[in-house]
Amino acid sequence: MLTQKMGTWWPATHHIGNTPFVEVLMEPRAGGRWFERNVTGAECEWGRVLVWEPPHRVVVSWHLQPDWTFNADMSRASEVSFEFVAEGPEATRMEFEHRHIERHGEGWEKLFAGVDSPGGWTLVLGEFEKAFRRK
Repeated sequence: MLTQKMGTWWPATHHIGNTPFVEVLMEPRAGGRWFERNVTGAECEWGRVLVWEPPHRVVVSWHLQPDWTFNADMSRASEVSFEFVAEGPEATRMEFEHRHIERHGEGWEKLFAGVDSPGGWTLVLGEFEKAFRRK
């Protein structure tokens, strides 16, 4: 559910394209793209799949810079890790980490403040949790 139908739960306000996305996609393999696509088919890349081990772990690079533009340089990308740990037949814990933000260089503190704010990962992961509970 995390990687499939991501656009159904990812907040519509959180896009980098000129128009809102109609879908958020993660190509299901290491090296795959993580990107948004709008109604005209235009795509804006967010990062790359670094580790693809569903249903246990997915790690992606985050190439969005402090000004929310994409930079393809891997040395200027942070990493976002989603790990799922079974805690029983009806319980799973997700461990989330956005790491190496300092790699973004000058202004990385601004990026950190944005993703660490109530409107950042807290909002995004809250929407994922709501969608997961509805399924």
